[in-house]
Amino acid sequence: MRISKLSLLAAVLFSVSACGDDTPEVIAIPDTGHQVTVSKSSLRDARSEFSTQMIQTSFTDSGNIETPPDDIYKLIHYPTKLGDMAAYVTPAPKDGKRHPAVIWVHGGYGGLSDSDYFWEPQDRDNDQSGSAFRKAGLVEMIPSFRGEDKNPGKYEMFYGEVEDIEAAFDWLAQQPYVDPQRIYLAGHSTGGTRVLLTSEYSSKFRAYFSLGAVPDLKARVEGGQMMVPVPFEKTDQEYRLRSPATFITSIQKPTWYFEGGNDYWSAFDNIAQVAKKHKVPFSVKKIPNGDHFTIIAPVTEMIAQKILQDTGEECNITFSDADIARIEDEL
Repeated sequence: MRISKLSLLAAVLFSVSACGDDTPEVIAIPDTGHQVTVSKSSLRDARSEFSTQMIQTSFTDSGNIETPPDDIYKLIHYPTKLGDMAAYVTPAPKDGKRHPAVIWVHGGYGGLSDSDYFWEPQDRDNDQSGSAFRKAGLVEMIPSFRGEDKNPGKYEMFYGEVEDIEAAFDWLAQQPYVDPQRIYLAGHSTGGTRVLLTSEYSSKFRAYFSLGAVPDLKARVEGGQMMVPVPFEKTDQEYRLRSPATFITSIQKPTWYFEGGNDYWSAFDNIAQVAKKHKVPFSVKKIPNGDHFTIIAPVTEMIAQKILQDTGEECNITFSDADIARIEDEL
């Protein structure tokens, strides 16, 4: 189930205030009166002291996973602590070399069921397939998560899924044709939100690329109709542990947020200020002429080329003003 342009929530303006070292840094949402306090603990530590409570099912998918063309993807199952889960992975290159790899976390809700768009041609102004990575010659994995595609567990809406992403990393890193030091995480929309939360929860990936994430889940839920029901008890702590703004200082590895100017959450300007203050490796790239969907193809193509060039011991990827201008000129 992919996200349509009509379902996109208009951005809610955030602001950040900080008044001294002992005063919590707060991200406020004027339209709702809600505010997010930036946590002084890491997301992993906060989750270790909490157990989420699922109260309903958000969706029931068909479990009808399409069989991809054999030369594009293989359907595999990767192990997690809940059991094996489905994923698409590009075929092994069989050249005796180790290659950089990308895990692509797609947007929308539901897993891989009834989704042949990962390999079928897509309109460039809304290409959610993540195909730019495999077309560039990178190893690519597209996982599904708990509660999807007849996988074990229940869908948790930005909670347990980050553990599944870690498990997908562990499986991919063990493949003999993958360079375990050059595995990257990228995703769009709901997938982009999962990417940001994973960057706050785990430092396993070399770098993280989030397209079109939301900064705060409570603002999203209260601000407009959701495509699926919220499956958890709507308490403040349940929301906080699913909201990237809360744990922005947990990020340890290079992380980027991209969004088109037409759908940009202004909160990310303020989040970036907090990240800069705490020397967190988080950067925001706003693409003025784009929207939530038109940026996907050119941004993922740019990321793929940056990954191919990232061959040093440490990640040396940067995105210059000129890089963003080239994408803006294309849109």
